[in-house]
Amino acid sequence: MRKRFLAGLLCALCTCMPQAFAQEVTVTGMGMDKDSAVRDASRLAVEQVVGTYIDARTLMENLVIQLDEVYKKSQGFVKKITILSEGRLSDSTYQVQARIDVDTNPNAELMDQLTMLMRLNDPRIAVVVLDNTGGANTHNEEAESALSAHLIELGFNHVIDANHIIRLSDAQLLNSIYEGQMGISNIGTDNACEFLVLGKTTANTANVMVPDYKTGQMLDAPLVNARTKLTVKVLKYDTGDLIGTYTAQASAVGNNNERAVDSGLETVAADAAKQLEKTFKQFSAKVGTGLAVTIHASDYSKVEQLMQELRSLGDVDNVYIRSHDGSKTVLELDTVQKSHAIAASLRARSKQSIVVENITNSSLVIRLP
Repeated sequence: MRKRFLAGLLCALCTCMPQAFAQEVTVTGMGMDKDSAVRDASRLAVEQVVGTYIDARTLMENLVIQLDEVYKKSQGFVKKITILSEGRLSDSTYQVQARIDVDTNPNAELMDQLTMLMRLNDPRIAVVVLDNTGGANTHNEEAESALSAHLIELGFNHVIDANHIIRLSDAQLLNSIYEGQMGISNIGTDNACEFLVLGKTTANTANVMVPDYKTGQMLDAPLVNARTKLTVKVLKYDTGDLIGTYTAQASAVGNNNERAVDSGLETVAADAAKQLEKTFKQFSAKVGTGLAVTIHASDYSKVEQLMQELRSLGDVDNVYIRSHDGSKTVLELDTVQKSHAIAASLRARSKQSIVVENITNSSLVIRLP
């Protein structure tokens, strides 16, 4: 009960900040000169404010989040700096004591990033963009890089290079998944990937026509217009749930087909990256405390027994059946606990032989022999 209370309190803090929307802290920063000392003080202030959010959740869920990128942007999160004292301690050290207001507006960039990272628990994300501009399904590495770079900029530390995973390099397989002809389970479950960002680019080109002012006829100009489109689907890897889909479109002109298409794709990739940020923020805002548990068992009575055992765990509020197909059952748990804690509790309390085949931050795969 105490953990549930802390979870509710944390959510309330994230959504119902004081109207001042700033947290004031007093810190001492050091550097080679005044500017570097102030930057050091800004980082310390942001670290202190972030700690008030991270520490409670760490104690509650053993959550570990890499925040280096957030701290590097510390000065951008500061609303006001008041120098209380300053002076040189030595030839190489300057010290400032400052009162710093850190922007804690719920819509501010700092809180945006913290909320998204905490709720999604910095998941492993694979980005794949299929290039269908020439009719053949190959990877569009430029678009993949643009989307991946923006996710990394947002603070996600586990963006996977799809080229390093064989099945995620199979454009034909991924195209079948994109078109809904195959399920995401065909990729396999050994990739430790929690979200798949799957996109497809298309482009149509046409010569630019200009009027001949003498005859009034339309003539071909030495330019090409490209209409480009990038459609993206964001899938939850463990269940195949579609958590977001969107399309970015642009027109671009070049002196040949290739340059026009490349220019258009560069524009849509940048637009798609911004929409991808919005998709993850919207999803993180909806994320409650659900945990997906996949059970492989030939005897369904074992599944029913496991469900009863899960409900008896003190940190599980409810258990829902999402799907059942032969020997595979997918459950969703309403719990504040993470998958590793649930697995440990089951091993300690279950009367059944439990084999844990895979664990991610938001999912657990169990086999009941």
